[in-house]
Amino acid sequence: MGRLAQVIPQRMLRAFGRLGWTVARQTGSHAIVTMPGRTSVTIPVHPGTLKLGTAKAILKQAGLTEDEFFEAY
Repeated sequence: MGRLAQVIPQRMLRAFGRLGWTVARQTGSHAIVTMPGRTSVTIPVHPGTLKLGTAKAILKQAGLTEDEFFEAY
């Protein structure tokens, strides 16, 4: 099991903040983070951990590698 299979949504939001992303809005349990010059990314903020495919898709949409993400995580 890889590191991405154990990512907690609240910590993912904090890591995105450290990388320069800001929470534009939150609708229910989904936070939308933005960064100038990039497309917005939706992060589900549910209790527990994110599924592996969901975490990978979020990083791919944000244009981040796992190493870049875990340096801020």
